[in-house]
Amino acid sequence: MEKKRLVLDGAALVLYALAALPAFTGIAAHEWLSLAAIAVLLAHCVAGLGGVAGGGLLRRSPSWTAHLALDGLILVVLAVCATSGIMVSGAALPALGLHATGYFFWDPLHAVSAKALLALLLVHVALHAGWVAASVRREGRVRREGRRREGS
Repeated sequence: MEKKRLVLDGAALVLYALAALPAFTGIAAHEWLSLAAIAVLLAHCVAGLGGVAGGGLLRRSPSWTAHLALDGLILVVLAVCATSGIMVSGAALPALGLHATGYFFWDPLHAVSAKALLALLLVHVALHAGWVAASVRREGRVRREGRRREGS
């Protein structure tokens, strides 16, 4: 299960990193990568719900509650960023035969929410760096032990 979670988290990080650089990818790729990133980030959120439902909210520490609040804030900002991004779309939305009005409202909202999302995700990744490092070490240990057994 942990390996699947690492792969999902890695995919979310790579997709977000690519989608967050429209000057590098171009607008059309930015929009389509962003839609893919939204799906993967939502899957990441759903995968994290197991920790919320599994142990109950009352037995958790204040730091766990702070992490949960941060994750909730990230989800809200992601929703604002995604919605405003779709509303200013110059490639994905027209490709579906749709058009949105209100560019001068949605564009600044998208710019601000994208910057807020980046800042919140940096904090999120930093807070979970210990778990990621431990999981990677554990996965490496499992692989080494598996190779030793095969070689024996």
